[in-house]
This record gives sequence, structure tokens and C-alpha cells, in this order.
Amino acid sequence: MPLRIFQYRPSAACLKAIQKTLLAGLILFVQACSFIYSDDTYSAQQLRVTGIAPDSAAQALITPYKSTLDAEMNAVVGEIAVDMRREKPESTLGNFICDVVVAQSQKVYQPTIDFGVYNYGGIRQEFLNKGPVTKGKIYELLPFENFGAVVKMDGAGVWALAQKIVDEGGWPVSSGIKIVVRESKVAELFIQGAPVDNTKTYHVVMNDYMANGGDKMPFIKPENIQVLGVTIRDMMLTHLQELSANGKQASAAKEGRIVYAD
Repeated sequence: MPLRIFQYRPSAACLKAIQKTLLAGLILFVQACSFIYSDDTYSAQQLRVTGIAPDSAAQALITPYKSTLDAEMNAVVGEIAVDMRREKPESTLGNFICDVVVAQSQKVYQPTIDFGVYNYGGIRQEFLNKGPVTKGKIYELLPFENFGAVVKMDGAGVWALAQKIVDEGGWPVSSGIKIVVRESKVAELFIQGAPVDNTKTYHVVMNDYMANGGDKMPFIKPENIQVLGVTIRDMMLTHLQELSANGKQASAAKEGRIVYAD
């Protein structure tokens, strides 16, 4: 016996009735949920768990790797000559990091880098204390896998970047730039000792998170970004190791790179 297929095509009035029924059901569902869920206030308390013996099998598995990692992270990579601190609008730690990024980036980039900038939140330690510094400490200071990135900017872009730095309360910047601020606005701006030239192209190094829009800088154009093949953390480690190999210590000072003239 042949199979017959019947097609049912509801009228417009029928479709409208179905829609109303579904809508009514949705409204009832939402109303019902409103009785189930309600706003409330919760409190939390941290509890310390003690008296639990370590799992010997887990420890046996972890120990060889932990020993190797501890040896690597505790290795001294350099010496810090002065206590460095992160603060705004300018700091010894911020100056140090930016100067290192410029110097190390210049090894793999041409033409000359005019200055560097780093977002404040990308520096994850408040201090880098005087004395020996370990590899692990640098990982704590710069934990993100950010690569160096050079951005080409015209004069207007540099002005916009400088205002962004001021709006953020003062991001770390390298030598080579001086920002003079009056009434929360960039009043004067100098690159390598000269006023910004709006007809010139400047080469600015930062991390790739910033360059790719991570800190809301729409004046940076994707076609003007060149990401370098070196992470910021590796730049810092290389710099410290090079200083140590030459019997030198890392140092930094405030230099008036961001000046409030009010």
C-alpha cells in the first residue's frame, strides 16, 4: 500500500492563536520563576582546614617536578642597586621596565624606537627590592605572556597616547618622552627633547595587549602594529643577565618624565 503524506498548513488565524498561547505560557513561566528566585544577601568566611595528612602518592608525583621548578625559579638572574617602587604618575619601577623594553626591543627592530610606554596594571608587584633578584621574582613582576609590540604613530596619535597616559593617572614611560600637564590636559609634549612634530612618524614600543586594544586606545591602527618575537618578561631576564655578566647592577630614578605644572 503506498504511503500517503499529508501536509497541514495552518491558517493565519491559527498561527496567531498559537503565538498567543506560547506567549501566555512564557509569561506564566516567568511569573512562576519570580516566586522561586529572589534577591538575597550572602556572607562568606574563609575556613582554614588543618589536620589532613598529605596524599603520599600525589606528593611522589609532584616532588620531582617541583624540585626542578624551584631550582629554576630560585636562580639569581641579577642584582638591583636601589629599591624600586610602582606608583603614579612616575616611578622608579615603571621607568626601569620601560627603559629595558626600549633597549631590548631595539635589538630586533629598525628604525629607532622613539619611546616606550607600559600599562600600570601590567606590572604586578609594588616593589622590586635592592639586592639579588631571582627568576621567580621577575615572573611575579611580569606574569603575563605579553610580547613587545612597536606601533607607528603620527603626531596626533602621540598626543592622543599622551592624553591617555594622563587620563590613567600616569602610566610608566621610558626616557625619550616628557609630558607636561596642566588642568589634567597635556599642555606640552616632547619626544627626544623636541616638541612633537605632527608631520613625523614616531615608533613607540609597548606590550601587545595594549597595542591590540586591551586598554581602549582606538587611535592605534592594526596596520601600524608590529609584534616582536620576544616577551616582555624575557626582555627583562635578558637585560638583568647581561648586566650581571658585566658586573653591573640594575638601577633607576625618577627623572620628571611626567610633570604636573599646575
